[in-house]
Amino acid sequence: MDNRRGGLQSLGDDLVFNVVWTGTVFDHLRSFVASQMAHSGARFRFVANACPAEQIAAMESFAADHPGRVVEVLEVSTDTMVRHGDALDAVLKSRDDGPYFAFIDPDIIARSAFLERFMDVLATADAVTSGKEVWSDHNVRPVDHPGVNGEYFFDDDGFTFGSPHLAIYRRLPLLQTMERWQVGFSSAGNDLPDAARARLVEVGRSFWIYDTAKIVNILLQADGCHLVHEEHSALLHIGGVSHYLAPPSTAPAARDRPPAWGEGPEWGEQTGQAARYRAAQFAARVIEEVQAGQQPPEVPEDSDPGLRDRLEDVRTSVVELFSADGVLAGAPTSEATR
Repeated sequence: MDNRRGGLQSLGDDLVFNVVWTGTVFDHLRSFVASQMAHSGARFRFVANACPAEQIAAMESFAADHPGRVVEVLEVSTDTMVRHGDALDAVLKSRDDGPYFAFIDPDIIARSAFLERFMDVLATADAVTSGKEVWSDHNVRPVDHPGVNGEYFFDDDGFTFGSPHLAIYRRLPLLQTMERWQVGFSSAGNDLPDAARARLVEVGRSFWIYDTAKIVNILLQADGCHLVHEEHSALLHIGGVSHYLAPPSTAPAARDRPPAWGEGPEWGEQTGQAARYRAAQFAARVIEEVQAGQQPPEVPEDSDPGLRDRLEDVRTSVVELFSADGVLAGAPTSEATR
């Protein structure tokens, strides 16, 4: 047996998932994260990114209701909403949770135990990612695309870019790669040192722009490490719900200029964003109606046929999640079904 397996039996209990919260998103998605807690033995850190004081108080109250499961509420930015990668970099630099560094998006529903498979992968790998979005038809970068979007987990030749939605890294090789190439989860392309750009060219992965963690994942593998992307049937990732509920331009610092790409409440009108926006908008409406005790909306009749079944799954899963909310609020302290 590979000696990396040592200690993995207790990975679920030792692992800390960092969850980045923006704006007032916690009001909508706390039960999603409660489902992640209910179906894993992991602990969680709530990373607050431009969240108002009442949201911080709500997170702290939630943590108090789940002793031992939420390790802390950490504010990485107050008035200005920083990029997802910047928030993760801030946590990695300031906190040490042991041999692993992990994060998970708050708009992922866990419907059953999910860590065991990732534990198995980490027996021989240095990192594992997951979390395909319901709105995405594929996760392969188109040959003529100038960058590596978040939803592109693979290149056209099979190379693994990994996912920015759920990831577990072995901390030591992660830090070694970041230090060697002077990069972080926030590295986007135009901010790279010359040596890092040259290495990307050398391994055939030089593009114009990269989403969160993509550059780190490429260089990690260029350094000889093994990264695996593994989908899990227990997880339902909607994708874009935080972006829909709290677009970056809601931060005060962004209000004095026109919204950039991906910013502004109407970001769904931007190229390539329509399906993501519609799925996130529908999910948010279902959540709001169910939370209010109302009948959730039906999937819109004009939905793309390829997306319709997935939105039906979203609707059903959200309704089931909130119908079990009393149970989920208890978030058991161990992964009983592992």
